Amino acid sequence: MNLLLVLLSVMTITVETKSSVSMDGEWPYDIDVSYSNSYQKGDVRSGDVAELRLSHMEGVVVEKVEVYVKSNKNGGGGTFTLTADGEPISTISGTFKDWFGAYDNTAYHPIELLDSPVSLDEMVISLEGSENSLHIEKYIITHTSQPAWTVTLMKGAEVYGTMTEPSGGQGIMLPSLAPQGQWHFVGWTMWEFWTVYTMPNILPSSTKFYPDEDCTLWAVYEYHPVEIVYAEDLVSGEYLYVNRTTGQALSGVPEDGVMWAATTNNEDPDQVYYIDFSSADTAYITHEATGTPIGYSNLEMAAKPSPWLVYHDGEETIFYMEQGGKKYVLWLNVWDSYSSSTYAGLLEARNLSSPMALMPAEPSMEEPAFTCHPECGLGVEEVKGEEVKGERVVRFGIYELHIGNGKKRLVISR
Repeated sequence: MNLLLVLLSVMTITVETKSSVSMDGEWPYDIDVSYSNSYQKGDVRSGDVAELRLSHMEGVVVEKVEVYVKSNKNGGGGTFTLTADGEPISTISGTFKDWFGAYDNTAYHPIELLDSPVSLDEMVISLEGSENSLHIEKYIITHTSQPAWTVTLMKGAEVYGTMTEPSGGQGIMLPSLAPQGQWHFVGWTMWEFWTVYTMPNILPSSTKFYPDEDCTLWAVYEYHPVEIVYAEDLVSGEYLYVNRTTGQALSGVPEDGVMWAATTNNEDPDQVYYIDFSSADTAYITHEATGTPIGYSNLEMAAKPSPWLVYHDGEETIFYMEQGGKKYVLWLNVWDSYSSSTYAGLLEARNLSSPMALMPAEPSMEEPAFTCHPECGLGVEEVKGEEVKGERVVRFGIYELHIGNGKKRLVISR
């Protein structure tokens, strides 16, 4: 059995002037204390207000609040209000005689405003006078500190690290993590999950998290699958000219009569071209990033405006030109026997049918996915609404992991 020893600390705040106090005892390091009185020092007549404000008390549990007051010889009353984080939690109204049985202008007596623990960030103790006069000597606040909690940070199935609050109630600053392949880090969550398609509750990185016990947070990653779409209706706009079979796209501008191909990437500005369809079967091509026209001179690629003939059927789109009664297509992998390499350029073609196509430069995004386990990819999905006798079911391809009652069992789904 673990015994928690709670040490009480006492903070004494004594009124010195109408706008200042002195402090003695133990108090939170970052605390900010201010005092004001509409009359003088601790004297509160009818209609006067004295207010003590304590802020930056994160991590403090206030156990008891006492205000030491005395009265005039034959009078003195008002209303004490204790406010925690903007909410009144204690109010005491009356006269000194109501509270202590008789007026006393010689000795100070404690009025207890709080007798049960409360956690707060800011506390205000005010006295509004209703009868001449009450006189405040000091405030005594008994408090304890919250424990410093430890947070375990999980990155997939591995522990990324642990963070402990510098002191109770101070919180921890949540870190940011690097992408995991195509999965991008978006924040932290208090609940572990596999692939889901609804944005979970996220604790953003670079913000403070205030735990109320030792706990675990899981890194959350987001994946935006790009839906591969090829143009079927030809309209002027920005495109990539791609080979659907090889996954390559035309790239750059003509140099020394040739061009090049690269792995298709919508985010690469070298692969984006503006295609101006002047008619259904004619187009002009311009490199969007540089404004360079993409054309031809004889059978070489050239930076000049040139009309390209267009062959289009369904998803298939081919740019070509004719010379000497022959057709030459703009091809991405023309073999150069001299250098034993390939380039993008004009290639004679007897049959125009090919895997060439236009891909819109603005990708079509599928529904985003979220997970705490990017190492598993999209293959492991959280099964929504599927419970078997209180079990949670997680699917791994043809397998189902049933979790419930402190046990796990693997089932092959048919």
